[in-house]
Amino acid sequence: MINSVRTPLWLIEGFYGPPWPDAARLANYRLIGTWGYEGAIYAPKADRSLRGEWRRPFRPEEHLRLRDMASTATASGLKFGVGFSPLNVWHDWSGETRNQLTVKLADLHGCGCEVLSLQFDDMHGAVPHLARLQAEIITFVYEHWHGSRLIICPTYYSDDPILAAVFGDPPANYLEDLADDLPADVDIFWTGPKVISNVIAQEHICDVTARMGRRPFLWDNYPVNDGARTSRHLFLYAPQGRELLMTGQLAGYAANPMLQPHLSQIPLRAMVELAQDRQSRSSEDLLKLALCDCVDSSAARLLVRYAEDFTLSGLDGLAAEELARISEAFGRLGDPHAKEVAQWLTGDYAFDPAYLTD
Repeated sequence: MINSVRTPLWLIEGFYGPPWPDAARLANYRLIGTWGYEGAIYAPKADRSLRGEWRRPFRPEEHLRLRDMASTATASGLKFGVGFSPLNVWHDWSGETRNQLTVKLADLHGCGCEVLSLQFDDMHGAVPHLARLQAEIITFVYEHWHGSRLIICPTYYSDDPILAAVFGDPPANYLEDLADDLPADVDIFWTGPKVISNVIAQEHICDVTARMGRRPFLWDNYPVNDGARTSRHLFLYAPQGRELLMTGQLAGYAANPMLQPHLSQIPLRAMVELAQDRQSRSSEDLLKLALCDCVDSSAARLLVRYAEDFTLSGLDGLAAEELARISEAFGRLGDPHAKEVAQWLTGDYAFDPAYLTD
């Protein structure tokens, strides 16, 4: 078992599209637990019980699934969290809404959730005194949450202009005002200079730390591939430009994985090496190390051969005859990683805009 992770590593299943199959999710919890990850957060955008339908009680089968996740995570040495998005809760911040919120929080904790990720992303920010109102709601949740930790995702979780284009211009000093009104032990998610950040410089994190008055909890949108463009790729390497952040600059590091649960294991395993500050290893070395740890040898050889094509060129960079040949090669193998590659090559993981709405 790996025990020397320097920055706490987390998995956050926070992508659009079909959530991972339950069996694959639980298997990944067991695996990352052996690698030294600190926790796992279940937060798929497609789970309406945690988003658009948050006001209704959990159904019995939803209770059971969350309990299974929590018990598996705990048995694997992980802290279990749930991403909870009470969509547009501030449009009706009434006594009834507070009661519904209190009941939901108790229900989540009763299912075994110890870490709550309260998420205000994907919500329009054209609300008077947005930071103050959100801080009031967060403080209410903080006072009624009986778990061990609260992490919040702001509406504007990066300075990326794309957020203003989609959700409206952020209020002046939004992040600073929000953080100022929060208890000191509430963590705040941040994705870096972009929603999908290629490089996250140490200077950027220092600046955000000063603005928040606390170290950010990095929600890294890598290796996630749930978008119209990114779904055409498989991101199998360790992320670049994160090494200097792994020495105490962050409150935590949460990786948002790919739609493919088994293939996600590869970059998740490589990330452990970065967290241990082994900067001398090349991307290729990290890839091979990860493959040796979690992939059948036959599939691993093929993945080494095609990893760069899948990551950089993607489906659109491969000719039709090449796609067919590679798909046949992976399809002959019984390894689940190879099966996911073959399914991706034949369009099973194609982007579906229907998943962008609740």
